[in-house]
Amino acid sequence: MSEMVQDQRKAYRHTLALNTEVHCHGSSQQAMFRCRTENIGMGGTFLPASGMLLEKAIDVELVFHVSATPTAMEYRIQAQVVRISDVGAGLSFSLLDREHQRQFRRFLLEAKVAARH
Repeated sequence: MSEMVQDQRKAYRHTLALNTEVHCHGSSQQAMFRCRTENIGMGGTFLPASGMLLEKAIDVELVFHVSATPTAMEYRIQAQVVRISDVGAGLSFSLLDREHQRQFRRFLLEAKVAARH
């Protein structure tokens, strides 16, 4: 990843592959597809995939799934596509209030711990 893109991030990203559903809410079509995150942080994520149905500046809902824990976890978050490349898409999460930030931070921590087992 280029340094320029790295410098534009507002939060650190963790290398973490989460099963993800992407629900597109574009003006021309409604679509859903599945992929895995390459990295994720409090500010956004990168979805590595070629031929995705995403376009820059569209709003999506992401549903992250973690099944390696005693009980399966799921987290839903709104995001916007901010970058498209040949290898995937960069998404920025919609602003979260303090409570949702706390919940998302906890989800990421538990997902990272589950990924180690």
